[in-house]
Amino acid sequence: MGVLACLLGGHAPLRSQARTLVVHGFEETTHGWLVSGDTGAAEPTLHPAGGDPAGYISHADEALGETWYFRAPDTVLRALSAAEHGTLTYSLKQSADIVGNFEDDVVVIGPAGRLSYRFPTSPGTTWAVFSVQFSADAGWRWNWNMAATQAQIRSVLANPTSLEIRGEYHTGPDEGALDSVVLSAAR
Repeated sequence: MGVLACLLGGHAPLRSQARTLVVHGFEETTHGWLVSGDTGAAEPTLHPAGGDPAGYISHADEALGETWYFRAPDTVLRALSAAEHGTLTYSLKQSADIVGNFEDDVVVIGPAGRLSYRFPTSPGTTWAVFSVQFSADAGWRWNWNMAATQAQIRSVLANPTSLEIRGEYHTGPDEGALDSVVLSAAR
């Protein structure tokens, strides 16, 4: 069909594109994202410019408690069940260039268990794009230390209670910034 369509001047059918489930660009709102960790839940700071590409959210570490994370709102949690084999992509930057792979970068929790993922690199002082597929082949961990199976990933995504993206990469005062969060279904 594709060759015939080209010969006749028509268009061959295109492969299906990934379906976008959620996009949070933070131009005018935080979209309900929170900060968790440190001393409890807090609202992130909304910046209308300076992001990747426009607005973004950030949090300054209180340096009082645990590693802090950006916590996704219910709109993201409701879409996760459709994201198996899809991707989570976001931009992140830090106030200092410090390597900090001591914690998980993305954590999804539900009654079925805990999924976690660590990227091989940390963000620096300029925007860096991070992307991970919700697939066992991507390297997700199940309940902290075991490789996650696709069935385990599916079970957590079916009924998630939280999705968090790490915002802190070293001990002590720092600031983390998040932008361009996109959740997509599989192609």
